[in-house]
Amino acid sequence: MFLTASGLIYERVYLVTLGSTCRYAIVAEDGSLTLTDPGASVHIAALQERLSRLNISLASLKHILLTHLDADRMAGIPLLRRAHPQVKIFGTPGMHAALSDSNFIRELYESDQRISSWFPGTSHPALPFDEFRQALTLDKLLPDGDSLALDDDVTIRCVTTPGHRSHSSAYLITPHQFAIVDETFGYYRGRLLAAPGADTGLTEALASIRKLKNIELSGLGFSYGGAITGSLSKRHIESLIQNTEDLSREVVKARREGFAEQDIEEQVRASFYSTTSLDPCLLESLLMTHASIMRQVSRTTN
Repeated sequence: MFLTASGLIYERVYLVTLGSTCRYAIVAEDGSLTLTDPGASVHIAALQERLSRLNISLASLKHILLTHLDADRMAGIPLLRRAHPQVKIFGTPGMHAALSDSNFIRELYESDQRISSWFPGTSHPALPFDEFRQALTLDKLLPDGDSLALDDDVTIRCVTTPGHRSHSSAYLITPHQFAIVDETFGYYRGRLLAAPGADTGLTEALASIRKLKNIELSGLGFSYGGAITGSLSKRHIESLIQNTEDLSREVVKARREGFAEQDIEEQVRASFYSTTSLDPCLLESLLMTHASIMRQVSRTTN
């Protein structure tokens, strides 16, 4: 099944969509809330409203889990910390290292401001840089294989999955065997070609995809577009592996046959990175991935 609207996926596990962007809410037996990738600052007010429609309150927010450190995924954390100081942020040692770089934090801050400009008429408190920087710290590290137990029934295991970013991670929710992933596992596009999301490395992404392929999964929750369950999960992973391998091979072949570089890039974009969505976060993500993929493929032929 392909799920695109906010709602219950499994018992106590919810998909929460804002435009094309997705995050996932897991409610423990005691009512406490765990969120993945809450979004940019401009998303937070809408996130609160969308959760309220699902009868979930941000007042119960206890944990935030990060799949990677892009502003559209996590730059709203400082606002959430201000309103809910009890929240604990979880990420990997690689994320901790990145957040120790003040230049990286500055880039996130400026990117968050740019994202806000894409949504005129949507306001939120403007945080000074120092408060933003101080709020972007991890309270708990989850190395590969470590787990967070929400209660006696639900556990979330970290699975490092470099490819989209060097520090990308997936979170496997048991007993459901539902994996929340980032663009390392591509952009799901229904009947269209599964699009690789390996901004950092095609080779690394393939290794990560195969790593998760060896785990029995009931579903995949993407950063964009929605979630899939059942046989679609295996089908998507197999398609993504094939498409990632074919992409490099076909671009090399086209160059050897004398096709113009502009024509090759346009064909790759049309085949994998076009969308009818108007969500500016998804549009930029596709644009950046397309450019990164083309640079990587270019290096393999030079």
